[in-house]
Amino acid sequence: MFNYFNSLYDNNKGILLAFAGVMILTPDTLFMRLSELERWQMVGWRGVLMGITLFIIWLCFMKTNPRKELVSIITIPGILVMISMAFNSINFTLGVAETSIMVVLTALATMPLFAAVLSVFLLKERQPLLGWLILIIAIIGVGIVVNDGNNASNIPDGSVILGGFYGLMTALGLAFTFTLARKYEWLAVIPATCVASLISGIIAFYISPEIGIDFSAPISVIVMGIIICPFSFALLLIAPKYTQASMVSLIMLLEMILGPIWVWIGIGEAPTATMIFGSFIVLSSILMYIRISKSL
Repeated sequence: MFNYFNSLYDNNKGILLAFAGVMILTPDTLFMRLSELERWQMVGWRGVLMGITLFIIWLCFMKTNPRKELVSIITIPGILVMISMAFNSINFTLGVAETSIMVVLTALATMPLFAAVLSVFLLKERQPLLGWLILIIAIIGVGIVVNDGNNASNIPDGSVILGGFYGLMTALGLAFTFTLARKYEWLAVIPATCVASLISGIIAFYISPEIGIDFSAPISVIVMGIIICPFSFALLLIAPKYTQASMVSLIMLLEMILGPIWVWIGIGEAPTATMIFGSFIVLSSILMYIRISKSL
């Protein structure tokens, strides 16, 4: 298997890594639903288990200069990335606990568009007028999904607006992280993510309304924390080293499509036709943006 991987051209390696990462990631929200844990306990277990597992993966397979990489995360950019990733972990889990999976994943899918906006301010890159128009169209698509989110079947009894907001904040946070990683290429994102995950997990356990740590966490949480989250994230971070970031963003859209399908099959959480239409608008907008970005 490794010989086959090594025989591939770099671009194909990147595509394969990104595809594997996304396919591992797509059932994540289904396992979150199946766990039935209190939301802050969920954040805690996901954060702690992912942080420890991802650190082991980095230490065993991905490190090049451990001392240099660890020093890079105690700089101002490194601290900003850790804060951003900690909030991402919290926001995504709270969003899933609040409302329909399709609402959260559709909002999250706007990440490449937020990255384009942030690149204007942080990287001094120019964006065409069409790019700004596409961002507006995508936000309208998210609005359509959110507006009809309460009509989806078998969803949590929460606020669809708040859930959509958490999804957008996660997208913005990820875009901020990846834009900083582009600006400061020496920044070691994986160890920063390890620390951020552990911090978010510890904070969540502390503020959880349930006293202490719920050690009755089901197997679904363990699967998320030690397999789905760390391995998918590691693969998705390696992929851009071999192929274009736009290609990775394109492949990541599979999560927006397959995530709701897994939940639909697994627990009967079905979106409405209007929500599917809004998601199609977002998906089309991102595909259009990726296409025009290649021509710039």
